[in-house]
Amino acid sequence: MHAFAKAQCTQCHVAAGHGVNLGPDLVKSVKKLRGKDLLLQILDPSLKIDDDYRMVQFLLTDGRVVSGVVASETPETYTIRPNLLMPEKIKRIQKKDVEERFVSQVSPMPAGLINVLTKQEILDLISFLEAGDNLPAGLSGHHEFPTAK
Repeated sequence: MHAFAKAQCTQCHVAAGHGVNLGPDLVKSVKKLRGKDLLLQILDPSLKIDDDYRMVQFLLTDGRVVSGVVASETPETYTIRPNLLMPEKIKRIQKKDVEERFVSQVSPMPAGLINVLTKQEILDLISFLEAGDNLPAGLSGHHEFPTAK
């Protein structure tokens, strides 16, 4: 839990009842990614971006650029969240006003968040995330990853 908070994961994710629910559900994510694959995703958040959190830029016919995560779409409009830190704020864009739409290949999660952690804290973080809602008391997180030879 300490590493989860220290790396600022709690700013956007919930795990074991701790944090803020702005990013992908880590319990679901960890079911798909474990061990080395999970570590790689944390190191490079843009490796795989959940479509529900992918930023989209809209070039409007008046020359403005508006960006955000598409919350919903109708035949006439896009409803976007311009800032995931303020999910209650939404903006509607008329499709007739959109000249082009660009899907970002960069995750809203900044890279390098675990740079503040020691090797042991990183291993503890992976163990914490893999434990999901089934955290044992006194989680020590002794994970070993294969090393390159």
